[in-house]
Amino acid sequence: MSDHEQKAFTTFEAAKICHVTHHSIKNWIKQGLIKASRTPGGHYRILEEDLDSFREKYDMFPRDKGPMKKRVMIVDDEPDALAMMENILMDEGFELIKVSNATEVGLRAAQLSPDLILLDFLMPEINGFEVSKALRNNELTRSIPIMAVTALTKEQDIERIFECGADEYLAKPFRIDQLLEKVRELIGRGRIVE
Repeated sequence: MSDHEQKAFTTFEAAKICHVTHHSIKNWIKQGLIKASRTPGGHYRILEEDLDSFREKYDMFPRDKGPMKKRVMIVDDEPDALAMMENILMDEGFELIKVSNATEVGLRAAQLSPDLILLDFLMPEINGFEVSKALRNNELTRSIPIMAVTALTKEQDIERIFECGADEYLAKPFRIDQLLEKVRELIGRGRIVE
């Protein structure tokens, strides 16, 4: 490879650089936000300069900003639970997005691509089961891990929570170390979505 030949990234490599799923990268290519070419096999390739200009335009963490903070979206309508989770997670250096109404969840999750969604399944305004299904049915949010943080403890409820697309479950009231352990594990793992 000579000096003037550009490095080209796969969607997986670009996803790693931008800290998003490769589905996001593909969506952005389809929407025309990232310039990409296709290989004879039909795979996307993104030139380094095109990825760089996209990242600058959308402030996708220019390299000098240090490691990107992981984003956690908390969907809960209890001020106490929210405050507690907020304190714990902010102390750990996570960036938080707080949402307390159902219509906002999908919109903001698609817009802000959190690394994890903590979803209370029992809220007066929000049916956590519906929200979870909706997130799973939307291509932009399908790959975001969801952890149910809820007072539901019956076996059939827990089964339903997983059937609706949640990846993990944490019963309220929870211990701080339990919350952190599960959050770290889910954020580290991400979701594999085909």
